Amino acid sequence: MRIAVISDIHSNLQALEAVLARIDALGCGAVYCLGDIVGYGAHPAECVARVRATGAVCIQGNHDALVADGSLELGFNPRSLQAVTHNRGLLDQETLAWLAALPVRRDLDQGTVLAHGSPGDRDRYLLFARDLELVRREQEAEAGDGITFFGHTHQPVCFAGAGFAPQVPGSVPLLPDGRVLVNPGSVGQPRDGDPRAALLVWHRDDRRLDFERIDYDIETARREIILAGLPERLGDRLREGR
Repeated sequence: MRIAVISDIHSNLQALEAVLARIDALGCGAVYCLGDIVGYGAHPAECVARVRATGAVCIQGNHDALVADGSLELGFNPRSLQAVTHNRGLLDQETLAWLAALPVRRDLDQGTVLAHGSPGDRDRYLLFARDLELVRREQEAEAGDGITFFGHTHQPVCFAGAGFAPQVPGSVPLLPDGRVLVNPGSVGQPRDGDPRAALLVWHRDDRRLDFERIDYDIETARREIILAGLPERLGDRLREGR
């Protein structure tokens, strides 16, 4: 089975539609979404609707939580908070309730764990090798062999305890034993210097991960952010992959 793993869409409809077209072309049998469907971008309602239409297994990101519940305080910067307020105003009550009810973690079959940040803390960034190794050991003790998918950093990573660098496009074989941590990167706001939308395809039966990058209409996504009255910087960074 091919399983598509996506994360950090951030209301970027153009990026999401390009990624979903690729998922359809590959014939993926399932979609896992690791949170932050909304925030930053101009099209939260459309992005939530598209994700829900795929039947994706979803978890809650920190932006999803804050858009759904304005009483939360998560230490966001002013630009992010402006986008949160904008996104909240474009969502109906049913959609807000759906975002609020998303679980912060899912434990699936065969040792598969879905998280946004750390499996034990939705808002924690796993950016450095020491953090990844600590969480990998915790997960191995808790859940045994398997794979933990996480997002939040907007940087693709595959970490099995030896060596660490941002993951470039290509295939990665999975060992039969041990626990591996995998970040697919960001669909809607990459931060690894590559502005293309990120997609991960898990070939479960073949024990292989394919990291892909998808071209999309960045200029339209940028223009619509600015036309929505959001900070220009939120659009400019799409060009930079930062």
